[in-house]
Amino acid sequence: MTGHVVLPAPTKVKTHPFMVWGERVEPDNDPRVLEFPNGARAAVPRLTRALVDRLHNPPTDLAETPLQEIVAYLNRIGHLWNNEEYARRRLYVRELKRMHGYSQQMADAEADLISATLRAHAQLHDMVAVELGHRQIMDRWIPREDAEVRAYPRGRSVHILPGNVPYSTTVSLIRALLTKNTSVLKYAAGEPATAVVLAQSFTDIDPNHPVTRSVSAVFWERDSDLGKEILGSADVICAWGGAEAVQVAYRNCSSEAIVVPYGPRRSFTVVGKDADMARATRGIAHDASMYEQRACFSTHQVFTDADPEEFADRLQAELVRYEDMLPRTSVTADEAAQASMEVAAQQFLGQRVRTGSWGSILITDPATVTELPSARTVFVHPVADLAEVSKWVDPTVQTIGLAPWSLHEQLRHELARRGACRFVEAGLSPFFRLGGSHDGLQPLQMMTRMVSVEAPRLNYGKGMVVPIDQSEFLEHRRLRDLLM
Repeated sequence: MTGHVVLPAPTKVKTHPFMVWGERVEPDNDPRVLEFPNGARAAVPRLTRALVDRLHNPPTDLAETPLQEIVAYLNRIGHLWNNEEYARRRLYVRELKRMHGYSQQMADAEADLISATLRAHAQLHDMVAVELGHRQIMDRWIPREDAEVRAYPRGRSVHILPGNVPYSTTVSLIRALLTKNTSVLKYAAGEPATAVVLAQSFTDIDPNHPVTRSVSAVFWERDSDLGKEILGSADVICAWGGAEAVQVAYRNCSSEAIVVPYGPRRSFTVVGKDADMARATRGIAHDASMYEQRACFSTHQVFTDADPEEFADRLQAELVRYEDMLPRTSVTADEAAQASMEVAAQQFLGQRVRTGSWGSILITDPATVTELPSARTVFVHPVADLAEVSKWVDPTVQTIGLAPWSLHEQLRHELARRGACRFVEAGLSPFFRLGGSHDGLQPLQMMTRMVSVEAPRLNYGKGMVVPIDQSEFLEHRRLRDLLM
């Protein structure tokens, strides 16, 4: 019903170092042992007072490093990752399979994403231009109407990283580097591989490069006083994951710090009866198979005014296809139980249910759904009118997939007004386009300080016809003359 459950517990404990500003820190004789749901284990160092003191004092400041140098360095790292024989990539793929039960295809896809993102130098410059207004705004003053503006890093960023989507680590770190913030990557207990291996790969090009020396990858327990101290000293905190992870950031940050919240979200797809059903169902199968629906952008529900049984037939065929193209990732016992319980509950309510090694499809009234399980479990909700979908949208909705794409003209305003953050064509939920938002935010703006140098008195300014002399205006009641 739920596919591959957990793997047999391995007995060997692998060692994972911390990376502190480009330097390895190995576990001592009393390591912290992380245990993963599939039985794999990893020994990591314990966070100590001495390590926290080092984290408080990064040896470099990216503020004076030209953005083009940062981007070029990331490009060089990306070319290392593009080689399937690169030792750290091979280790990373092996660890994803060992710790997460990833198939070879899924592990390779994750490594390919890292490579492609790091090598996308033109797109990285464009990200800065789109979100901050100019591709060179991190390096020089840019004229803007009656002022010149420049973006500066906030300083030290701390990233509370998720355990469900390894690629989030790459995204979070790149945003910090593009805004020239130093980074402390606090990885999740269930996903140490990405942060550590990425930080290690920076040392392979130049162990003393400012980028290498501006990144740390460490772990602490959620209730750690030392961890709370690190959060309290951060200038910006990127908090990924569940509601508790975001709340921890808000509870422990300083009054001056900025929290960038990537909290829990849900996503779904809307399919019209006039859609190309072959393309739509293939896209939905993809969106439901990537990360086994653990990601915020993963589709769990489909609202459609098409015949639900015919739609389910097509979707089942595509999920069977994806079972071979992207083999199922091992799910935890809890995930398997949640999926099984929801299937049983819907069967008890008399809903139409089909399951197999490929996943589950449940044709239901959305009002009967109590949980949104992972493990490729897709709810199909028949509706008479697609406008009814708006009843099920609130600010917890991140991505809405659409088929046909023309539906966005009909639906987007009302669904966005109710809280949806993002609209994509069905099948593109995991692909974030340049210029789009993330959970309704423009993250680079939140990770920088925008400083302005404004025009002097003798510069009349736009729309003005006299010099600006505030004392004279006040004395002679000429404030009305500011604009003519």
